Amino acid sequence: MFPHFQKISFSTIIPLLLVLFIISFAILTPVLSTVIFGAILAYYIRFISKKIQPYVKYESLSISLGIIILAIPLLVLFYFTFGEFLSIGGYIVEGIPRSSPDLTNSSRIGTTLRNLSPLNGASEEVLDIIQSGIIQFISFLYGQTISILSSIPALAAQIFILLFSTFYFARDGHKVIKFIKDMVPVGDREFYKKLVKSAEDVLKSIIAGNVIPAVILGILSGIIYYLLGYPYVILLAIVSGVAMFIPIIGPWIVYGLIGIVSILLGNTFQGVMVIALGWIIQTSTDFYIRPKISVKYSEVHPLVFLLGFIYGAVTMGLPGLFIGPLILGITYGALKVYRDEKVKDKNNS
Repeated sequence: MFPHFQKISFSTIIPLLLVLFIISFAILTPVLSTVIFGAILAYYIRFISKKIQPYVKYESLSISLGIIILAIPLLVLFYFTFGEFLSIGGYIVEGIPRSSPDLTNSSRIGTTLRNLSPLNGASEEVLDIIQSGIIQFISFLYGQTISILSSIPALAAQIFILLFSTFYFARDGHKVIKFIKDMVPVGDREFYKKLVKSAEDVLKSIIAGNVIPAVILGILSGIIYYLLGYPYVILLAIVSGVAMFIPIIGPWIVYGLIGIVSILLGNTFQGVMVIALGWIIQTSTDFYIRPKISVKYSEVHPLVFLLGFIYGAVTMGLPGLFIGPLILGITYGALKVYRDEKVKDKNNS
């Protein structure tokens, strides 16, 4: 196709490719983590679509169904969470005087608080603290709402890119692998074959290291909320489980807020217990259950997964929970494969 291609000096080709790669990387930097996250999700969706493929005619349809199946748990969580929020909202609205439409007025907030039955026994100091907190929260909520509304176009673009990158990686991922394989020298293919196997093991362990611990934490948290007599147990359990994906803070923000509010309302034992038991659950889940489950599916050391989960989330947000362990896991796998090859060569010599 290119008769003069072999006459071109590689000293010219390599710098050109390098410049083009750098420019492409700079263009894609804002969405790079989203695209990589889409590629990771595509791995799981492709696994689901292969199970569906015998029953549908078109591959694109099976992939679309795989995306829907993967989204069902999220939709179920949203359904229960939204229902509980509606219930809480209705309860609060019932306690608001009909002649008080301005909820940012401090005196009206105080009157509304005193009309709520759970706060009937609270002291004035506690009510003042709660009132001040509500005013600050409303101001914070207002600022965040404006910020969210202004970022809707960017968020929509990110979701759009995530969906399409997930779909196309699921459908054409094997072509990408073949393209890379064709570029790898024949002598190095065994090394990369083992590296790909290591990456697959890491991907299996990532889903186990993120989703399963979150489910376990949510269930255990729900049991604690129920035993301690908290209302809206399902909502609190779901929020605690989902908070597992929040970088650094995690479920602590849920346990801490519930505990502090309980203590301020005079339920000291209840508040202290939910904070203490919440700390035990989160610590056990983060530092024992998560690495233990992850390492079950891969030979990567638990510390590598732990660092990947924590600092991946810190540097890249939610996608970092998946990208961080994958990058560190592949790096660990590459070093291990290289070491094994060196040891084999040493023993054979």
